[in-house]
Amino acid sequence: MDFDSPDVEKDFPGLYASTEIGHKDSDGKRKEKKDRGYAALEGESSPEEEPDAKSPSKIKKNKPFKFPIKKEKHEKLKDKENKDTLKEKKKDGEKEKKKDKPKNKIKDKKKDKKGSNGKVIIDIGDLYEDQPIFGVPLEISFDRNPCHDDIHLPLVLRNCIDYVQMNGLCTDGVYKVPGVKSKVQSLKVQYNRRQSVNLADYDLAVVTSLLKQYLRELPDPILTSDLLSKFEDAAETQNIELTKSLISELPLCNKHTLTWLIVHFTSIIENEKYTKMNTTNFGCVLCPVLQMSQRLFSFFITKRNDLFPGAVLHKYIPPLRCASPYLPTGKQEMTIELKKQESLLGYIHREMNAGFVCKTKEEELWDVQRIITQLKRKLKVLEKDSHKVSKDKVKKEDHVNGKFEEVGTQTALGRQNSNNSVSGKFEEVGTQTALGRQNSNNSVSGK
Repeated sequence: MDFDSPDVEKDFPGLYASTEIGHKDSDGKRKEKKDRGYAALEGESSPEEEPDAKSPSKIKKNKPFKFPIKKEKHEKLKDKENKDTLKEKKKDGEKEKKKDKPKNKIKDKKKDKKGSNGKVIIDIGDLYEDQPIFGVPLEISFDRNPCHDDIHLPLVLRNCIDYVQMNGLCTDGVYKVPGVKSKVQSLKVQYNRRQSVNLADYDLAVVTSLLKQYLRELPDPILTSDLLSKFEDAAETQNIELTKSLISELPLCNKHTLTWLIVHFTSIIENEKYTKMNTTNFGCVLCPVLQMSQRLFSFFITKRNDLFPGAVLHKYIPPLRCASPYLPTGKQEMTIELKKQESLLGYIHREMNAGFVCKTKEEELWDVQRIITQLKRKLKVLEKDSHKVSKDKVKKEDHVNGKFEEVGTQTALGRQNSNNSVSGKFEEVGTQTALGRQNSNNSVSGK
């Protein structure tokens, strides 16, 4: 078929863009299009398009893809390797710089946090990162986290023992079932950061795992590395007197810790019916933690009454805070509370002198001093009242004694007077009788 023939144009009028089809100019004339074929249809797509828009046939095409040569590949790989090495060197240099920075600068950065008012905010937990409670000797741990009564025991151990004594004496597998590691770790962080901890929010297994972890992380055994072999020898011979003398040689904090742990463990073993934990089972769990042999552990448990006579576990009552609604009223209770508050005041002073100064510490210091002054005033008032009562008693006794003396003197005088009157009467009667006798004798002689 010949497409150039005029018959094709008649049969297919729209195939070639004739001069009759086109847009009008601004003068009202139609544009004549000389293009023919499908190119003419492309130019007359829609009246909304701009007249300068290029047709797809006129758009420049991208260059065809070419596979790279081997030399170019090697060069690109070398460039990538050089960039990677430079990045690694930069990272290593930054890490070394961070390591070389002193810890004081890190603390200063933490201290430079500012609030909305522009004031510096200090997180007290960040200050305690370099002075933890876990992983240090017992005495240092006690100084950093003490009980404020007469028991020289770290507060972590005291809280854990009190919790298990309240909730674990009738629980199967105490100290044998492990707790959730994430919860144990969070409790450890809270104690290290000196935050207020409420163990009632946690399970028994978490608390027992925390106690075991504390004992496991002690750098020295509770029996001390110097005396441990002597304790083992005394347990082998079952020598109670030697063991007592060795216990007396321990530091005070180690001695109290050993006493409380053994008494606590024996209370669990005595409830074997519920806990299913006898001496051997308990020893298998705790001997590696306590760093002692099974023989020594069983010797402590079986001879507990002889080695620790009169040892009783008292629940720890922390010092009162300023937010507490009332203060104790009795004299003995007030003296105990005053000792606790003075111990807490000394602890706060030690920490502030060591550099742990912040707004919360200062507020706590003022609150403790306020409670101490209130307690001292109350004690003075009680002493004055007791002194007045004692004086009144003495006056009453003196008054009563004086009355008895007056009555006694009066009765003695009355007795003397009565005796004198009676004797006078007897004398008068005697004289009268004597005169009567004389008169009678005289009358007889006259006759």
